[in-house]
Amino acid sequence: MGATLHFLHLCVRVSQIRAVPDSDLGWEDMYREGEGQSWLDWTVPVSFLLVVASVLNAVYLFSRIRLYRMHHNPEPVSSPNAAFVSAQLDFEPLVPPPLLSRIYAASWFTFISAWRFLLGMGPLPPKPVLHAKTSRVQELSVWNPGELDLRLFAIYSPAHALLWMATTSANWMLTLFIMGMLSAQLRYMTVAFETLLKDKEIIAAEVMSEYNTGFVYPRVFPVRKDVAVMTHESEMVNVWED
Repeated sequence: MGATLHFLHLCVRVSQIRAVPDSDLGWEDMYREGEGQSWLDWTVPVSFLLVVASVLNAVYLFSRIRLYRMHHNPEPVSSPNAAFVSAQLDFEPLVPPPLLSRIYAASWFTFISAWRFLLGMGPLPPKPVLHAKTSRVQELSVWNPGELDLRLFAIYSPAHALLWMATTSANWMLTLFIMGMLSAQLRYMTVAFETLLKDKEIIAAEVMSEYNTGFVYPRVFPVRKDVAVMTHESEMVNVWED
């Protein structure tokens, strides 16, 4: 999918650059790129769709979340994604809020925080801590990206689409090199972070296993042995001899 998107954008840029005279280079190439042609040819909607596709994939990637509720932890956790919600003890899977509402809430929070910073005011006060007897629980919104979305974002992100739009006959080699470095950097960071999470899970599981083996199991399941008491043969009494 990423290679197809790159190929389509390459075809668009080649078609647009071919219309420029050979004498025009550099900034003149970009300035006079559309001279003598209709501004609404097939390259315009295709370029627009390619940029929109990259943006939609990025939005979908960073908006995928999974909700977890901590019913036995009344204290707030140290995470900006935690919030107290009304308790509803059911076994249905939790459904994340709509994307538009999350975008609106994040935009409003950013707007308020920016104005408070410009006016010299402190950050927003934290939400009040609820006690254990209240009927509200703490909900944690965890980012849950998909493998396909991550790979497509590393191969063809909005930055790649903008680099294609800035590509000309004078800088195409440098632009292709930058796009390749950008893809390699994004993919390497993604793989490295996924490996870090897996390593942390392995370390946590090993620590718990060592704790159970060295502390919990010896006390919960102590080693016991059966002990029998025996007497000498002369101490045995035969009731039939009396």
